[in-house]
Amino acid sequence: MAPSYPYPYPVTNSELIRLHKLESHLEGGFFAETAVLASQPSKTAPQLPPGLAANATNALDGKAQVSWGAGAQLLGGQSAPSTAEGTKVEATQIYYLLTADSYRGKMHFNLHAHFHLLHSGRSLYTLIKPPTSPDETPEVHRIIMGHDAAAGEVSQLFVPGGWWKASEIPEEDRLLLDAPDTADLKERIGCLVSEIVVPGWNPDQHLFIDEDKLKAMWGGKPGWEPYMKYMHSA
Repeated sequence: MAPSYPYPYPVTNSELIRLHKLESHLEGGFFAETAVLASQPSKTAPQLPPGLAANATNALDGKAQVSWGAGAQLLGGQSAPSTAEGTKVEATQIYYLLTADSYRGKMHFNLHAHFHLLHSGRSLYTLIKPPTSPDETPEVHRIIMGHDAAAGEVSQLFVPGGWWKASEIPEEDRLLLDAPDTADLKERIGCLVSEIVVPGWNPDQHLFIDEDKLKAMWGGKPGWEPYMKYMHSA
């Protein structure tokens, strides 16, 4: 379904990249890590407000929470990662932006769950759950993050760990750029989201798709071919 314009995109892509200090992402698009939440051993009990259950600290399991990054600094977090012994990352948060010039990310696998929160624009997510037995076929979902809830678009998207994922600016959005005098429109077609990874993004638990992995999910049978384009960013 073609989007209704102008859809919410108050800040241009160039300004988003500048203001949020976004850099090129290895998957395609642009990103900036804004906050990291971690835990580390603590020898002192946290100070609790009156009325909180006495066993509330059990949830922390004798650890203290620490945070760092530009987003964490707003409320007293550190600017640099903690180097204390026993520090364990519990969650990471990033901005992720797709633009008309970098409109598709490579399909990738993450062991950890991802929460996606929409800020502006539209993006089509292709999500593949691998089969758990030779008798099954992959489970494929295509979901648009956008602001038109009546059309089935979502502004929050949870992706469990263990799924393959790729995002792209929908083709119908990009086709609008074929019209004359679209210089300003190019700056306002894209998608900006926040992604929160729990328990934190780890490069050792991240894989890119390739032809062998696609064929293996389909057990050597046809059906994998439409997803070949996600082996490359665009």
